[in-house]
Amino acid sequence: TNGNAPLDVGQQIRVGLQCIYGTTGTATSPCPDCNGAVNDTYFVEFINGSFAVYDRKANPQGRVTDREFWEKAGLEVPSVPLVDPRLVFIRNAGRNGQWLAVQLLNMGQAVYIATTDPNDPTADPRPGKWRASQFALPGADFPMLGYDANGVYIGSNTDAGGPRQPQIVTIPRAQALAFPPRLDGIKIGKPLPLADYGTNLFPAINGGGGAPVGIAIGVDTASKKHLTYACISPTSGEITTHGRIEIEPFEPISDGMGVKQPFTDNPASDVRFSSNGSVSAPTGDGSNIWMTHTVMKPGYSLGVRWYRLAIDQKSGLPALAAWGEISQPHYDYFNSSILSFGKDDYTVLSMSRSGDSTTPIDFNNDACGNIGVYAALVREKPGGQFQFQLAPLLSGMADNYIPGPNTKRWGDYNTICWDPKIPRAVWTINQFVTQGGDSSEWRNAMVSFLVPPV
Repeated sequence: TNGNAPLDVGQQIRVGLQCIYGTTGTATSPCPDCNGAVNDTYFVEFINGSFAVYDRKANPQGRVTDREFWEKAGLEVPSVPLVDPRLVFIRNAGRNGQWLAVQLLNMGQAVYIATTDPNDPTADPRPGKWRASQFALPGADFPMLGYDANGVYIGSNTDAGGPRQPQIVTIPRAQALAFPPRLDGIKIGKPLPLADYGTNLFPAINGGGGAPVGIAIGVDTASKKHLTYACISPTSGEITTHGRIEIEPFEPISDGMGVKQPFTDNPASDVRFSSNGSVSAPTGDGSNIWMTHTVMKPGYSLGVRWYRLAIDQKSGLPALAAWGEISQPHYDYFNSSILSFGKDDYTVLSMSRSGDSTTPIDFNNDACGNIGVYAALVREKPGGQFQFQLAPLLSGMADNYIPGPNTKRWGDYNTICWDPKIPRAVWTINQFVTQGGDSSEWRNAMVSFLVPPV
C-alpha cells in the first residue's frame, strides 16, 4: 500500500524561490503549453505563440513570436499554425551545453528542429542564435522530445488516416545536435498499434550515460492497468523490443474533463483539461526512469500518479519498482512533470491544482483552490510506502477563470528541469490565473527553488 504522511520540509522548499511574472497570454490566446529550460546564464520560455529569453534574475533578454523564432533560425514559415513547442538544454553537449528545440508546423505538415552553436562558450539561446532544419511527418500531433548519449528521439501521435497512433522519430545525436541539425541519419518509424504501445509513447530524457537503446514510455488507456515501453536502437531507429508493465488499475481522463474551480464543485466546469497519457518527459539516470500522468478519481476529481521504473542491467528492460498517487477530495491535481535526484533521494513533481469551494478565496492561503502552480517532494519509504510534501509555488489570483458558456482549455503540459549551475536547485514553468470573470487571463510562472538534502 502507499501512504502519504507529509515530510516536514515546508519552509525549506521555499528557499531560493523566484517567481517571474510572464506577460505571455490572455483568455483569447491558445493554451500556452508551458515549456522552458535553464542554463548557467539564461532561462528560455517556449510556448504556443511565443519564444522568450530571460537572465537568471528575470530580466528580459528578447522575445519574439514562434514564427519569428524559426524565421531567424533560417526557415521560411508558411502562413499556417505552429503548435506544441518542446525545448531542452543538454548539459553535456557542445562546449558548454547546447539547446535543442522542436515544434510542429500545422499539426503534421512538418517538424521544425533547431540547435544553438555547440562551440559557443556561453550557449547563448537568444533569438537569432539558432539554426534550424525541417522534415515531413504527415499527420503528426503533440511532439514529445527525449534524448540520451546516443540519440535524439521525437515521439508523436499521428492520425495517418485512422485513430491516432504513437510514432517515433530517431536521429543520431551527432546529427541532431549539428548546427543546423543534419537529417541525413533520420529514421522515421511507422505508426504503432495502440494496443501494444499505448497512448503518448514519450521518449525518456536519460542523463545516465551511454545506454545501448533509447526507451520510450506510454500509458495503456485501454487495459487501464499497464504502462508500455519501447526500446529503440539509436543507430537503426528500429524498436528492438517492447512490452507492458502491470500497475495499479486507474481510470483515464475523460475527453473534455472539467477542472474544478473554487466557486463550484460541478464536474462540468468551464476549464477543460484533456490528456489521458504522459504529457511530460520521463527522466532517467541509466538505472531508473521516473514518469507521471493524470488519472480520474471517484467523484470527478483528478489526481497525479508517479512511477519509478528500475532498468534491469542485463536485459535493459524496465520494471515497476515504486509508485504513488497525489490526490485530495474536492481538489484537482493535474498536468504534472517529474524529475528525481535518485531512488534514495527526493523525486520532484511540478503540477497544476485547483478546487475546493469551501476554502476562503485567498491566494496567500496554502489551501486556496484557485488554479495555481504547485510542487511535491516525494520520498520512497520501505515496504512500498512513500511520503510527500506539497508546496504552493504560486496560487491563482481568481476563483472563476473563464466562467459562463465559453469553455477554455488549460495548457496541455508544463516543464521541470535541473539547474546546471546550483546543486539541488530545479526550475519549473507552469501557468496560473491572474484574474477571472469576463476579462479572465492567465500568466506564466517561471519558478526556481532549492530541494533540501535528505
